[in-house]
Amino acid sequence: MENLSIPTLKVLYKHYVDWVSANPERTTDLEASIKWISYFLAGRINNSTLLSELVYSMSNFMMMFNDQIILSTSNKIAHSNGVEKKGYIHYENIKRFLTMIDYIEVFIEVSATKLWGSRGRWIIVVLLQTIKTLARLYLLHFYKLHILESPPIQPLNRKSVHMNQNDFLENGVITLPSGRTIRKLDNAPPINRRTWKAPPRVPMNSNSGHLSDRLLVAETMFIMKPIVHLSSLYIFGQKSWKPWLISLTIEYISLQRLKTAKNLTPQQRLVLSKRTLNLALYLVRSPFFENYSEKHMRAFLHWFVINVPLVGPLMRPFLDYLKTWQETYFYLWSC
Repeated sequence: MENLSIPTLKVLYKHYVDWVSANPERTTDLEASIKWISYFLAGRINNSTLLSELVYSMSNFMMMFNDQIILSTSNKIAHSNGVEKKGYIHYENIKRFLTMIDYIEVFIEVSATKLWGSRGRWIIVVLLQTIKTLARLYLLHFYKLHILESPPIQPLNRKSVHMNQNDFLENGVITLPSGRTIRKLDNAPPINRRTWKAPPRVPMNSNSGHLSDRLLVAETMFIMKPIVHLSSLYIFGQKSWKPWLISLTIEYISLQRLKTAKNLTPQQRLVLSKRTLNLALYLVRSPFFENYSEKHMRAFLHWFVINVPLVGPLMRPFLDYLKTWQETYFYLWSC
């Protein structure tokens, strides 16, 4: 049976890889459906938080796995024509490891709470955030990967990859590691129809903009923020405003200094824009949430459920589960 099952699994895996490579949009729809299942599970059955987080984490791992399949298909086309990426294997593995932690950390924390209570949860939180901080500092100072996103590996723009593949197959376009695109000679148009212009330059997902020492300090401050916040929670207590203010101050100062850099890549500027928007999350973080935001959010959701037709069944779980979601997802220590 084992000898028969291994080839069968290999065949099934090959069929799955072929299907994902040929149908990136359907794959995206499947992943989104699984995520929605995790939302609807919340609050409806026993241990719903744990099950919901498990389903959500698995959907993220599925998305990451499918992205790798699509990327590997794209890279095979490039490598077969002499285009190779060099010098990124090691830091890509670290980024992948960090991304996996980001995807599963909430599930681990919820599991720790179920098994060992609040004390066990905080031990896991400190352990996970210490690992993430050390890995990010290593990427920042050793590999010079400045201003990383969270998670470091973002979901793949599958439409763009699919279009680039089609463009290559139809036009024989080769994208060099620098982002410059060239055509193979045997795919060039007849000489009387040539424009002698290079194909459009492919925008690179680059994160290599150089930072000065002063800006490196600012990025280091941002990376260290979770550890500083956890330390202040231990010193001042979970209900104190001081950890909230310390974390907000660190993040604001770091952002203001990083925004003064003049040689940032478009990707780095996009990351800074996301960090700026994330400052709004402090409105739903403790203790601001308990003292100010919660009553206004509940009043708005209650009005929405009562006055907007057909929205009640969809919005009522948000109203009933608001406090649990706030305690589960809005972490002040996360990067």
